[in-house]
Amino acid sequence: MKLRLFPTEPFSASSKIVVGVSGGLDSVALLSLLREHRSQSRPGLVVAHVNYGLRGKHSISDEKLVKRLSREWGLPCRVLRVKIPKKSGQSLQEWAREIRYWFFASVVRREKAWGVAVAHHLEDQAETILDRLLRGAGPRGLSGLRSVQELSILPRPRPSLKIWRPLLSYSKEELREYLLGKKVLWREDASNEKLLYRRNQIRHQIIPFLSKWNSDLSRKLAQMGEILASEDGWLENWVDGISLQLEEKRTLHKYSLSLKKFKKLSLPIQRRVIRRGAEILEPRARGLSFERLEEALEVWRLQRKGPRDLGFGLSIGVNKQELFIRKSGSLSP
Repeated sequence: MKLRLFPTEPFSASSKIVVGVSGGLDSVALLSLLREHRSQSRPGLVVAHVNYGLRGKHSISDEKLVKRLSREWGLPCRVLRVKIPKKSGQSLQEWAREIRYWFFASVVRREKAWGVAVAHHLEDQAETILDRLLRGAGPRGLSGLRSVQELSILPRPRPSLKIWRPLLSYSKEELREYLLGKKVLWREDASNEKLLYRRNQIRHQIIPFLSKWNSDLSRKLAQMGEILASEDGWLENWVDGISLQLEEKRTLHKYSLSLKKFKKLSLPIQRRVIRRGAEILEPRARGLSFERLEEALEVWRLQRKGPRDLGFGLSIGVNKQELFIRKSGSLSP
């Protein structure tokens, strides 16, 4: 099967790119497509694989497949083997995600690459949007996965990681047919079928149920995400453009602006300014809940006393005619 036109690369032709490959259908298809897409005259691809050791001999087999494909296609392969921590304060999936992107960032830095390509596809996008809808996300959350994104990597300070998702418009079935046509093997992860995880429940129960009313549900959700992403990007650029008008000031520990200027903004823009200020100080504050955001809004509109805890190690308050968000550690007793 010949797939539709592959997306334009968001980097120069001379750039090197790291490719996250688990050994599953999606990432193997991504690696094969990138290998075809990039001419022999360009700098090569670098394969990055994380072996979490969660599935015993199956994890070893995944690693062997990735190494074999890399060797056969003449690509360097970097592998990280890790063990599950006894206590991390995180879910297993959150822990694995942080390890994975930390490793990708390390490989990108060592290889002097543009960033990393990952294999999120159409159904991943639909599941992400539906999951965020069920959690009560706003327009930004419902915009889903971005085709190009910069991710702050912990522990900080560490340079952000550029991520490229070129498969968001491809369905899993299209990727399957593509690999079958190329006679390229991949590994199946049986844990993707288990209903222990929220994501798998959405994939195997909720989406099939809702698809009774719209057989093309995944693509429609992805299209909605693309529309919202474009609008969200425009609004973000617009808010960036008025930062001088707001008398905005930034340091490593504090973000502030004029109370007088803030009061003139419309309610949706006020919410966006607060969220943006929190994310400037702590990128993980993109997970700021609607309830916390509304409390913060009441503080900055002088309807509630501050400072108030925003979570993510941040506090929000008012000092005379200045509105501020700062890292809690910088607050005086």
